[in-house]
Parts: sequence; structure tokens; C-alpha cells
Amino acid sequence: MFNPTKKLQRSSQILSILAKYGFKDAIARLPWKGPRSAVEHAIDVDNISVYARIRMALEELGPAFIKLGQSASTREGLLPKDLVDELKRLEDNVPPFEVDIKSYLKEELELDIDGHFQEITAEPFAAASIAQVYRAILKDGTHVVLKVRRPGIDEVMRCDLALMRDIAKILTMYNDVLENLNLLLIVESFATTMQEEMSLVIERHNIERFTKNFKGNKLIKVPRVYPELSSDHVLCMEYLDGFKVTDADEIKRRGMDVQTLVKNGINLYLEQVIIHGFFHGDPHPGNMMVMPDGRIAFLDFGNMGKLLGIDRRQLEEFIQSAISEDAVRLADVIEDVAVVSHIPDRNRFERSLYEIFDMIDNVSLGDLSLDLLFNKLWNIIGDNRLYFPEYIYQLMRGISLMEGIGRQLYPDLNIMESIKPFARRIMMERLSPEAIFKKGKHKVESFARDVEKLPEDMRALVRLFRTGNFTLNHRLISARSFNAILRKGVNRIVIGIMFMSLNLLGGMIIVARVEPQWWGIPIFAWICLGSAWVFAIYLFVAMIRAKDND
Repeated sequence: MFNPTKKLQRSSQILSILAKYGFKDAIARLPWKGPRSAVEHAIDVDNISVYARIRMALEELGPAFIKLGQSASTREGLLPKDLVDELKRLEDNVPPFEVDIKSYLKEELELDIDGHFQEITAEPFAAASIAQVYRAILKDGTHVVLKVRRPGIDEVMRCDLALMRDIAKILTMYNDVLENLNLLLIVESFATTMQEEMSLVIERHNIERFTKNFKGNKLIKVPRVYPELSSDHVLCMEYLDGFKVTDADEIKRRGMDVQTLVKNGINLYLEQVIIHGFFHGDPHPGNMMVMPDGRIAFLDFGNMGKLLGIDRRQLEEFIQSAISEDAVRLADVIEDVAVVSHIPDRNRFERSLYEIFDMIDNVSLGDLSLDLLFNKLWNIIGDNRLYFPEYIYQLMRGISLMEGIGRQLYPDLNIMESIKPFARRIMMERLSPEAIFKKGKHKVESFARDVEKLPEDMRALVRLFRTGNFTLNHRLISARSFNAILRKGVNRIVIGIMFMSLNLLGGMIIVARVEPQWWGIPIFAWICLGSAWVFAIYLFVAMIRAKDND
């Protein structure tokens, strides 16, 4: 837990910086009292836009606020475009901290440093807000890098994150525009991401998981990690000797095919997202390199996007509905994914999605880019006040960055063509016997759980009757009508159970490869699946007739 006194001191410093950049009105709404001298040092704001002043204030407020601004810059559509453009200019440039690296490692790792390392550079070759990086050589001659976290960064970040929450809560209370922008959700999402990025243990686990996902893949290089020389504050990993992914001259000098290299990079990223559901959250050129043998390496695994089972199913639905240009289905998926949704006009929302499809159909492949599509989509998102889980913003930013790198090297890149094979793969996997069996099994198990809970639900209903808390909205019907409704309902439930059971049985027979077979599928499976769909059609017709009678 951070020191309350330091929080008070930090809040005073924040107020001074906000006042310096002309945000006195915002300060007046905060419960803290800042130093009067802050106003005296205020800059001349007449010739500087409010968005530029926000960027300048964030830069002076320090690493946590810079990263918040960088995170917010990915929320296009939620924030004004001019503000997003300013936030994209934020750079995480900080001077290195001074430390006796050998003493630091000895204390942190509790090891004989000279017994494990031949050499460690005294000065870091890279420094950022959370950590800095040193070169080193192990006793066996292996070249490694040591990522070392800044001392005291935990307390600084926790203090700043707590103050961010306070500021967000207060500003949303007094400003309807900020409330509509879901400022508090942005801060909470950012806080969760930052807590993960600060842990080098989590980053090590991310690298290990990433390595496992791409085991045997000859197109990618993932740095090896050394757990025995790592901790929550130190990460030891293999040094990669490659060159910048955007260095077109070096790519040509080495005789590499640019188009193949770009295609490999895009496919590797799409595989991370669609196949593994675990992807690099910030694949900018500084976090990627090309190895001498043509393999592509990803660096810095602190910021990773993760898709749960339901997230992956929704992403698959999104891709399929987008490729099939089904705006109604796509609108449903977007609403399901959104954490916050205020769509005032559903028809207009769907029409906006149709306009995107129309743009795709009528723009030449050379002019079609995801940036163009995402800008249109962000406008729709902003108009309907939609807010998504963090992984959506990571995903859209990641794909945009990858496309930007690809087009810089190969201007004729068409990323939509790269997505289509993955979409076909998703479709084939969904229609596979194993997938049908798994889905049917899940449905039957879910139904069984509901049946198992039925006695408990009935007891709860009886308790409501006894306590007098049961209320019923009803319309008067005759006993004969009631019996007819009940009979129809029971019949439909039975037919539904038969449909699921026969589907499940058919899937099990297919997986078991029972003989005899016809067209590679067991005849008994054909009978079960055919019977299941007869029940389904009967149920569908019965429901249509019932609706017409109503």
C-alpha cells in the first residue's frame, strides 16, 4: 500500500501542473487544495489548443499519465479526433536511473553474480518508464539481456493510479461529456493493464506461453527466458541480434523477398489472435525485428491481449458476419461484445455497417486499408456510445500497427485477403464432427444441470408462495386453453430434447467411426442426424403456426 503522505504530496504536484497548463476550472472542482504559486507559473495558453495542453500536462505528470494518454489514444471514436492526434504524439522517454547493477542483481536474485555472469554492462542501452535494459554475457558465453525494474516504481504507480481514479470519479460527476466517454472505465482498464505490465514474472510467463504456442514454427523467433536468473524485478532473456523490421534497405541487401516477409508477419499476428487467442498488444516497429535467417521476432511481452472462450467465439462471429457482409448479424455481435451500449436507432446503426461493406466493395484493393475501415467504425462507435473490453482496443490497435508496417514495406498489401483463409479455417472447424459433438455435449450437459436444479427452484417457488412474496402478471384463460398451452409447451420441450440428443448421438457415432459408412460418415450417424433435423423442422413449423394463430 502506498504512503498517504506521499499521495497528498503527489496530489499537490498534480494540481500545480494542471494549473500551469491552464486547467484552473477543472482544479476548482477537485477536493484537494493546491499551492497558490502554481497559477503564477502558468504558461500563456492563448495560442495553444486545449488538446495540446492536455498532452503537455500528461508529459510533465510522468510515466503513469503518459501511458494513460497512450492508452486513451487507441479509443478513437470515443475521444475527439484532435485530442487523439495529440495523445498519439506522447513518447515514453525517460532518463535511466542510476544503480550499481551487480549489487542490485545480487540482492534481488540472491545469487553469486560473478558465478553466473562473465560480464554485465555498467550502463543500460535502453530505458523506459517501468524498466531499463542491460547487456550481459553468461558464463557459457551466451549473450543475454537483463530487464530491470525501476526501484520504487510500484509505489509511484499505485499512488498515481489511485489519484487517477479519484480525478475520474470527480470529473464524471460534474461533466456529462466525460461521463458519456466512460472515463472511469478507461482508467480502470488502464490500471489493470499497468499492474500486469509492471510484473516481470507475468512477462516471463507470457513469453513462455507464446513460445509454446509457436513451437515448431520456422517463421518466428521468440527469445528464450532464464527463470533461474529472473524474479518479479528482473527478467533475463536471450539477446536477439536482428535488424529493424522497417529497414527496407537492409531487407533488400540481404536478398529477402519483401512481399513474403510482410505476408509472414501479418499471418503470424493473425495466428496469435484467431488461433491462439493470445496476442502482442503493442506490435509497433520498436517491438519487432527481422533475424538474419528471415524469421520475425516479437519483443516486449508485458502488454498481451488475451481472448477467453466466449471472446474467441464472438470474434469468430464478427469475422464471419463481416466477410459475408451481414450487417444485422454484425450489429448483434457488436452489441454482445460491448460493455456499455447506447444505440439510439438500431436501423441507422445497421445502415452504417452496410455503408462500410459498400465502401469495401467499391474501393480498389490498393486504396483499401484497415485504417480507413477502422476510422469509419470508430465514428459509428462514437455515435452510439459503445465501450468495449480492453482486448478489443488492443486487437484493433495491433492489427492497424501491423498493417501500417506491412504497407510501409509493401504498399500493395491487402490484409483482408490474409484474413479470409483464417475465416475459412474457423468455418471448417465449426462444422467438424468433433465441434458438433462438443457443442451438442455442452447443450445436453447444460440442460441436465437445469433439470437437476428444478427441485431446488420449485422449493424456492413454494417458499415465495408461503411468505406472500409471489407476484404474477397474468391474463384470464379457460382451463381448456391452459391445458392446451401446457401440452404444446411440453411437446416442444420433448422435441427439443430429442433434437439435441440425436445430434449428440450422431456426433458420437461419427467420432467413433462406426461401420458401415456412406461418403465417409457412418450410416447410423446419417439416421440420427437426419431424424434430429426432422424434429427441428417439425418444431420450427409448429412455432410458426402458433405465432400465426396468436
